[in-house]
Amino acid sequence: MILGGWNLDEVKGCTLPQKPQSAFIAVTSALVGAEYEPVAYLGSQQVNGTNYRILAIQNYISPNSTPQIVRMIIHEDLDGTVRLMSISRADL
Repeated sequence: MILGGWNLDEVKGCTLPQKPQSAFIAVTSALVGAEYEPVAYLGSQQVNGTNYRILAIQNYISPNSTPQIVRMIIHEDLDGTVRLMSISRADL
């Protein structure tokens, strides 16, 4: 752990509602080099489909990587297509 950093070892995942969970799995399974675990579902927004806002632990698959909390916005189109709109470090 980095001195002064947050200890994320005790953070437990959360259970997302069905649609955000499906979108989260579809998007994160396509990302290479990191693993993601949802820790909070922040809500949804209706915009020509639906945006889901999720906090997750991001853990790079590399030696000595430090997990961090990220904020993800995942968009689900009206036809069910999902894509990652943004991912950024969540400064807590």
